[in-house]
Amino acid sequence: MPALRTAIALLLSLHVALPALAQPPPEPWEPGVRHLPLSPSATGEVPELRITPGVALTVEFDTPLRPLRQGGVEVEERGRFRLVSLDEEGRVLTLVLAPGQLPDKPPRLTVHFADGAAPASAAFRLVAHPAQAETHVQVYRQPRSAEVCCAQADVEREKARRCLVELERTRAEASARGAAGLIGLRSQGLLDKGGVRTRELDFHTLTRAPTNDLELGEATVFRSAAPPRQEGERRVRVAVLLTLKGPGAGDWKAEGAQLASRGGAVRTVTVWQSPSRFPGYTEVMVETELTQEEARGRFTLKL
Repeated sequence: MPALRTAIALLLSLHVALPALAQPPPEPWEPGVRHLPLSPSATGEVPELRITPGVALTVEFDTPLRPLRQGGVEVEERGRFRLVSLDEEGRVLTLVLAPGQLPDKPPRLTVHFADGAAPASAAFRLVAHPAQAETHVQVYRQPRSAEVCCAQADVEREKARRCLVELERTRAEASARGAAGLIGLRSQGLLDKGGVRTRELDFHTLTRAPTNDLELGEATVFRSAAPPRQEGERRVRVAVLLTLKGPGAGDWKAEGAQLASRGGAVRTVTVWQSPSRFPGYTEVMVETELTQEEARGRFTLKL
């Protein structure tokens, strides 16, 4: 059961998302490398970069920045960041927000290019989120070559193809919801002869972050089959059920979740949270779909 052995190695990093003032809805988020061309006009809208405490955000520029000692990078509320570094070539900027830091107002990041050509600088808003982090953003100041544009078009076409596959799968699941119980699972391709396998996790196999604000009661892993997205592919559906207690006796809510592999790849997950059965106690279930190869690594789960 490789998927179950993988889940046993989960590294739990749990944080409570506290209530905040009303804010405009965030931009749509998806994991992976984001390509961000800069507007030649300084009056354009300031783009957002999404950052999560303790997770490194790498911003790669096609044009070198001035060195840090020459003011090439300015970060508001610098004390909230554990790391702000720029490589020797001035092209790769790394930002790490300190654990537990979730500013109410997005700090502003301003970078200054070394060549002095227009635009001489660029600004970004660093939007902090407890789970949905960007890990790699490629910023383009110069016009991109035809080769780069074609490669990006191929990436977008592959994203569109995956969306269509996911849409068809969602439609099939919706049409199958009339069948309840095990028949419903089978009709959705989620039940094979292996059934749904479960295993309770031994706390000694889990590593919890020092800044963890939640008390972990129980942890159980579920694994079932998943329909292939292409011929010859073998996929699994994996879910982790956690019994958690928040700080204090009040109710709390998981605002989102992020599952990252050891290599830094971020997986899209579905989150379900039960009503509180006792003051402060609740169940949270996080589910994702992986290939069998992907499921053999170590993962970090952050709520």
